[in-house]
Amino acid sequence: MKTLLIAGILAAGPLVLSAAAQPKSVTPFQQHAALFLMKCAKCHTIGGGRRVGPDLRGAVDRHPHDWLIGFIMDPDKYLDSDPVAKSLLADNDGVRMENTHLTREQVEGLLQFIKAASDAPLPAPRTQSEAPTEALAFKVRMPNEGMHPSIPGIVVLLLILALAAFLWQVGERRGSAVAVVLALAAAYWSFGGRRYYHLLGNEQGYSPRQPIAFSHALHAGTLQISCLYCHSGAQRSDVAGVPALNVCMNCHRSVHQLAGESGTSPEIAKVLAAWDGRDGPKARTIPWVRVHHLPDFVHFSHRVHVANNIQCQECHGPVQKMTQMRQAASLSMGWCIDCHREGPGAAPAHWKRVGGPLDCSACHW
Repeated sequence: MKTLLIAGILAAGPLVLSAAAQPKSVTPFQQHAALFLMKCAKCHTIGGGRRVGPDLRGAVDRHPHDWLIGFIMDPDKYLDSDPVAKSLLADNDGVRMENTHLTREQVEGLLQFIKAASDAPLPAPRTQSEAPTEALAFKVRMPNEGMHPSIPGIVVLLLILALAAFLWQVGERRGSAVAVVLALAAAYWSFGGRRYYHLLGNEQGYSPRQPIAFSHALHAGTLQISCLYCHSGAQRSDVAGVPALNVCMNCHRSVHQLAGESGTSPEIAKVLAAWDGRDGPKARTIPWVRVHHLPDFVHFSHRVHVANNIQCQECHGPVQKMTQMRQAASLSMGWCIDCHREGPGAAPAHWKRVGGPLDCSACHW
C-alpha cells in the first residue's frame, strides 16, 4: 500500500500539497512527502535520474545517518570543510546545495520518505529516442518575439486577397474594398504588428532607456564577453544581479588608459565619472532600470537553470544582438510550464535535466 502511495506522490506532487491543506486527513508520511516536494524536488529526484543535484535513490544507505542530518541542516559548513561533501560538490559541477533551514525533526522525516521511496520499485521506463546531436545554432531555442512572419496569418491574408479579387470581378465594389481593408489588417498582424499587443501584465518587448547606453551587442556579441562574467550571481544564487561598477572598470580602466581622454565616448565618460566619485560625498551607483520583472509570489532560481546548461538566450532572447536590452519572452506561467514539460528526448541535447518539475511548490513557496 505504501508503495502505491509513494508512486502517486512522486507522480502528482500538487495533489499531495492540496491534501496537506487538510490537517485532519494528513498522515506523517504525507507530511514528509509534501516537505520533499517543497524543499527538494526542484533539484533532486528519487529514481528519476540526475536533475540539478544527484538522484537520491539509495542515498540513505550510502551515507551515515548523522552525516546526512548534519549535511542537510547546514550544507555550507560541510561543503566548505567535509571531504565527502567536497567530493559531491565536484561531482555535481560545483553547484552548492542551498540551506533550507529545516529542523532536525523535519530532516528525520525527509530521510524516512527518501528511504521508503528508494525501497519502492521503479516505474517502467518510458521509451524515448536518444536526443540527436545538434548543431550549435539549434542548441539555443529563442523565445518567440513575434518578429518573424506568421504563416497562418499569411494564409489568411492570401485568402482575403482572393476574396477581394472575386468580389471585384462580380461587381461587388464595396465588399471588395472591405476585403482589402481586412487584408491590410491581416498583413500588419502577420508581419510583426502582433508583437505590440499583449494581454494585461505581459511586458514582452519592454525596453526602457538606461542611464548609460550599454550595448549587449557590443559586449556579448562583438567582444564575446561571457554573460556570467558580468552577471556572476546567476551561477551561484537565485538572482543574476547587476554588475558592480568595479566589474566594469576591470576592463574600462585599461581601455581608458589606452584611449586617453580624447578617445573616451560620452557614455564611457559617465562610467568613469561614477568611478572617480566613488569616495566623494555624492557617491552613488548607476541607477540601472530593471527590465525583467516577476511577481513576488514567483520564485525563480538562476542557479538551477544555469546548472542545467540552460543558455541565457533561451529566456532572454538574442542578447548578443541587442543594442538596447529588451524583454524577449512573455515570462508567463504557461511559457515556463511549456518549457518544463519538454522531456529529455524533445529538449535540446545540451540540457542535462530529466524534465523540469511541474509541481506548484517548485516556483510558488
